[in-house]
Amino acid sequence: MPIDVRTHPDAPDLEQLQNLVLEPIPQDEIRRRREDGQVLVEDVINDRDDLDVRAPLTDEPGEVAEGDVGTALYRLVQLFGTPPFPEYMAGEDISDRYETTYKYLFRVEVRDDAEELPDEWLLTIRDWELEVGVGVCEWRDEEEAFTADSTVALTSMALAQNVTNEPVNCDYKDVWY
Repeated sequence: MPIDVRTHPDAPDLEQLQNLVLEPIPQDEIRRRREDGQVLVEDVINDRDDLDVRAPLTDEPGEVAEGDVGTALYRLVQLFGTPPFPEYMAGEDISDRYETTYKYLFRVEVRDDAEELPDEWLLTIRDWELEVGVGVCEWRDEEEAFTADSTVALTSMALAQNVTNEPVNCDYKDVWY
């Protein structure tokens, strides 16, 4: 049975996540890297049996998941706009997509001296079997297997769960949202 990332014994708590900055990667950078022959290799954390962790859309750990992957997409669009991958652009034909219908790419930067984490890494947030899917990525010269460090993987899952599950209050043109 998968473990909620908020109760996983090795996952960071919310306090530790406050030192991380999530920056969306623009579509231009994705296109440029692809044109230069680079391939984005990804370790999808949801698929890893050694971690067996999930990021449910619930208010508290252990609750029945009533949220859906559409809620996560709605929050991501509110915060970051439409998905940056050209193949997941809003309004495109999605009839050939069977598993993933949206995917975001982010750079995560660490703003303190967390010895167990690298200074930065790449993270994807997407739908995965009707749940929030999270991946740790690297740009490489060729497609090859990639397995992310467990601490980075759990931190990425916790960060994605927080971003997609917690409502963000904002003030735009003197209107509170």
